[in-house]
Amino acid sequence: MPNIRSVARRTMMACAVSSIVGTAAFAQNVVVAIDPGSAESNLYWETIGGLIPPNMQSLVGNDPETGVYDASGLAESWEHDEDFTRWTFHLKPGAVFSGDWGPVTAEDVVHSVALHTGDDSRLSGIQSLRAATVTADGDHTVHFDLPNPDPDFLFLHAGRAVLVVYSKAQYDAEGLEGYARNPAGSGPFTFVSRDLGNTLKYDVAKDHWSGSSPRYDSLELRFVGEPATRLAMLLAGEADIVSLPRELQPEAEAQGHQTISSAQASVQTAFVLSGLFMDPEGPGAEMGLPWQDVRIREAMNRALDREALIDVLYEGRAEPLVVFSMDPRFDGHVPELARRFEAEYGHDPDRARELLAEADYPGAFANPVIPIAATALGGSPEFGLMAELVQAMFADAGLQTEIREMDWPTLQNARLGFTADFAHPMRNAPVRPNGIGVLASYTEQLSPAYSIGSRELDGMGDRLIETKDLEERAALIRDMFTYVFDNYAHMPIATISAEVVANPQRVAGWTFPGSSSSGFSHFELIETAD
Repeated sequence: MPNIRSVARRTMMACAVSSIVGTAAFAQNVVVAIDPGSAESNLYWETIGGLIPPNMQSLVGNDPETGVYDASGLAESWEHDEDFTRWTFHLKPGAVFSGDWGPVTAEDVVHSVALHTGDDSRLSGIQSLRAATVTADGDHTVHFDLPNPDPDFLFLHAGRAVLVVYSKAQYDAEGLEGYARNPAGSGPFTFVSRDLGNTLKYDVAKDHWSGSSPRYDSLELRFVGEPATRLAMLLAGEADIVSLPRELQPEAEAQGHQTISSAQASVQTAFVLSGLFMDPEGPGAEMGLPWQDVRIREAMNRALDREALIDVLYEGRAEPLVVFSMDPRFDGHVPELARRFEAEYGHDPDRARELLAEADYPGAFANPVIPIAATALGGSPEFGLMAELVQAMFADAGLQTEIREMDWPTLQNARLGFTADFAHPMRNAPVRPNGIGVLASYTEQLSPAYSIGSRELDGMGDRLIETKDLEERAALIRDMFTYVFDNYAHMPIATISAEVVANPQRVAGWTFPGSSSSGFSHFELIETAD
């Protein structure tokens, strides 16, 4: 097998860091350089929700250190009925929009729900909100009535942010054009400008209604796809904070820069399969996907040297993942699967070759080649390298592969159209409650494009959605994760924190919990160096 550190170095250093020269940013302006998102728009529902715009707010916040739900969003409190089918949010009476667009009211929330749940919405997880009936009860109370119990409903309104709140008054006066040009938000920043594909600029909101008072005057988010270019920007003083793959962080640290991690685990990574492969009559059968055979799926897992992947991709600063979308912090966790993992998923190329021989691979397969999508996704700069390393490990075990260069929108469209016939890197970010995670990652209920096509698992998902009994829910979730594990449904890799590298002469610290899809939030808590 090729030396994976050599592959890593060739990939990550494709651009010479010396090619970027610039001048230092002004002291009152903080520049953050991160991966581009899968879509850029001031209309939040046209994105997949990876980054909450710093000028906007959702109903619920997250504590910057613990990540638990808190009242730092637009709602000062909330409650649910005993069935978890009615959730009521009470808005903060003092919340106002920027630009003199007036107070935030319940009607703004109802209006925003309608915008976010339209047919053009690309937001991941929006299906749950589409099923809700949303009503205003006075100026500051909003009811969400759900067709099924949902104990995890707060997740959609916190860092995951399926919904951010826009001003109905601005819409009535300026339409969507007003939002696209200069969206009024209620957050601690005010929108200045967007240079599509390059930069978002914000000013700090003076005398903000929440009392928030960042220690700087303006914020620039620069979207830069090449990691080596972001490193060069940091070294040249063009950026104060950058997101970097772990492979490049030591070079920045050697120059005196400091790595800052999210306070909590932020991301799970895995290699996932497409094609509704567990449905014997689904698209996978028509496309002749080799991973319809469970022996091929086990061989793919046995081929992976996860210790090496974690060492190279994350510089060892990650924990092995047992089942994609399962987390020990939430109900439904199955500790027994961690004890079984080494025996059933551990790195064993010889066993992988035995499994391939048992399946008569490649001879019994009309198309034995496994396409691997090399892709990029904002907040996950390691994805391209991950694809190359997985290809090398597969080849070492005897699996035939090909790399397909693919941007994330193309990949997503293939999955949405059920034409995807490849394996690809994937993340669970932020880490979801287990009930949401198992539904969104494997079944037809929440994210049909990511269903594995199992009728048995979908049946358990139906029962999970319908029940209001918390013990029954936890038991169902455990059964679903055990089913996923037993059937080698995906290839789990790691649980990691979100990390950035900062210039300590400009940035003293940044506390963020890793609770958003991009990992980054709480920009108002960036501490500038005096």
